[in-house]
Amino acid sequence: MGHRHPSTLKNSEVSHARARWLLRAELACCSECRAEGDREAVTDLAEGGVFDSLITGFVLTRVEQWYSPSRPPRYPATVYSIAPVDERDFWQAPTQHCMRVCMVEGVRGDRVDTRPALRELTLMSIRDRTLVLDDIIDGLCENES
Repeated sequence: MGHRHPSTLKNSEVSHARARWLLRAELACCSECRAEGDREAVTDLAEGGVFDSLITGFVLTRVEQWYSPSRPPRYPATVYSIAPVDERDFWQAPTQHCMRVCMVEGVRGDRVDTRPALRELTLMSIRDRTLVLDDIIDGLCENES
């Protein structure tokens, strides 16, 4: 693309440059760049890649929002097990499946093991990967508004 989408993203956990570019394209409502970014993300399932960065940012942001002193989670835990029911119900079925194997680790839930989720994504169709990507992008963009 020959243009840019200016934006200061709040989510510093999304570290991959192309993942951040995809988020900016979504926030700018640029369907052409979003389509290009989606194609790139659903095929880049490597550790440290675009999809990995988006999942990590999504999970770390959500874990922080879901924290409740009255119900502190114990880590390691799956994302699915610590997510509120209303959030889990909002996710598409392939996203729910990925979040059942994606692990939150660390004493304060400050690390994410995306490897099991990335493995599951490699077994999914492009259509299902796109559904997961849409849920993750929607969740990340909620925090940017």
